[in-house]
Amino acid sequence: MTRGFALVVVEGALEVPASLKLLAAAGARTEGVQPIDKGGRVRFWQDAPRYNRAAAKLGPVLGLADLEAFPCPSGLLAKHLRPSRHPGFVLRIAERMLESWFLADDSLADFLRISGALLPRSPDTETNPKQTLVNLARRSRSVRLRDDLVPVQGSSGIVGKGYTPRMTEFIECHWRPSRAQQRSESLRRALAAIRLATVP
Repeated sequence: MTRGFALVVVEGALEVPASLKLLAAAGARTEGVQPIDKGGRVRFWQDAPRYNRAAAKLGPVLGLADLEAFPCPSGLLAKHLRPSRHPGFVLRIAERMLESWFLADDSLADFLRISGALLPRSPDTETNPKQTLVNLARRSRSVRLRDDLVPVQGSSGIVGKGYTPRMTEFIECHWRPSRAQQRSESLRRALAAIRLATVP
């Protein structure tokens, strides 16, 4: 039987359901798990050293965040976790954003009601996966979906007002991490690290 994580801490709202889906896909326990949403990258990285220390005392801690514009995951960890990351702090970084892991699953095409041929073949190399996803949504055959995911003309936002609930629906009901890892190396490594951390 696998052991569970003592804590799960994530960067933002979409990482909450995504972290639970990752745990399930890796065969880790999810009962009673309530991910801690730090409400953005600034607070997440400010508090990361505290969760790093917690891993030494409480057992495995799962963290989930975006790489965004930082050159590489190892450099990002070295910047914020000094002198080093505790082995029990399973801190996984989506390259470059969580949306790249969604783009890696061909079920996203059905969800967006677009051709599967439009999905990027190497989502980890997308400069701005969130923008890529929104641009794909612009081509959706569903008016309601476009209204939810695409910002209104003239808006300064990069996503529509219904982006978070609509993408939460995708994560909970359609996203398949085990399949998506075939096209996302960062997702494959994340699932492997979670499995390893929960082996008794």
